[in-house]
Amino acid sequence: MVVVVPPPQFNNRELGGPSFTLNQSDGYSAEILLYGGQVISWKNARGEELLFVSENADYEHPHPLRGGIPICFPKFFDYGCVEGNGFARTRDWVIDAELEDSDLPLLTADNAFIDLILNHMPDDFPNWRRHRFELRLRVILGPTGDLTMISRVKNVNTNGRPFSFNFSFHTYFSVSNINATQVDGLQSLVYLDYMTRNHRRCIEGDYPITIENEFDRGYLNTSNEIFVVDHEIRRTFTIHKDDRLPDIVVWNPWALEARDTTDIGDEEYRKFICVEAAVVGSEITLYPGEKWTGTQRLSVHDWTDSDVLPDPGNIL
Repeated sequence: MVVVVPPPQFNNRELGGPSFTLNQSDGYSAEILLYGGQVISWKNARGEELLFVSENADYEHPHPLRGGIPICFPKFFDYGCVEGNGFARTRDWVIDAELEDSDLPLLTADNAFIDLILNHMPDDFPNWRRHRFELRLRVILGPTGDLTMISRVKNVNTNGRPFSFNFSFHTYFSVSNINATQVDGLQSLVYLDYMTRNHRRCIEGDYPITIENEFDRGYLNTSNEIFVVDHEIRRTFTIHKDDRLPDIVVWNPWALEARDTTDIGDEEYRKFICVEAAVVGSEITLYPGEKWTGTQRLSVHDWTDSDVLPDPGNIL
């Protein structure tokens, strides 16, 4: 029997403006805010929230919303934090009713989905005043609760100019305790240390990553499956990504930076970790008419003692 899921549900939110909710019959859901084209909620069948959004999040435009899954485009590393993460997360997106692209997977009747587009130009972002682009986003909530995000960037310049950019799905995973959380799958890889002046290249150790202080690294040429393991509540998130998102950024502000950041509560650093599928090791360059597509799929598994898990290593 084919199960047809309901269309996206429109929400006239008090905070953040309009949004749409995707629902599955077993109780899975995801909410997408038009401001920023940002997923701000992803819930399992029990209604438990899987993404972190700060209680201090600023919903007033033009501030970026702290949490969920911001789209960082065009992401640069030679500007300050807000500019460096791009303008896509501080612009209003619109429903894209005409998205037909052979690069995107065929949708089945059991997929809840929404297509968004951002194609209006900023007038105050470095190096982008004369560029024209289309940024499309498809969000899919599968019948087992998997959350898939597909972004497609196209250069539609008429002046013959190429443009270059980096990109990331800046995912804030909700965890029970940062001290009981590990990131597995990045062992022995080269990473960029964003806490050093020149983003020094280093090599990760042989154990899953644990966070014990402020952490901001970009791991290069990673495998296409990375795991976030919450040992306290026995939950594993898996990031499944394609080769067009070769890198992974891991970030947590820790106590001092959280206290100095107005849209993060002083103790909230304990409740999330950002692990983002990204392109940070090199830039994507598109010439007029060219396009780039990147895909990530998020899944979650709650486990028991009998399940086979990554070596806990030096977990605190």
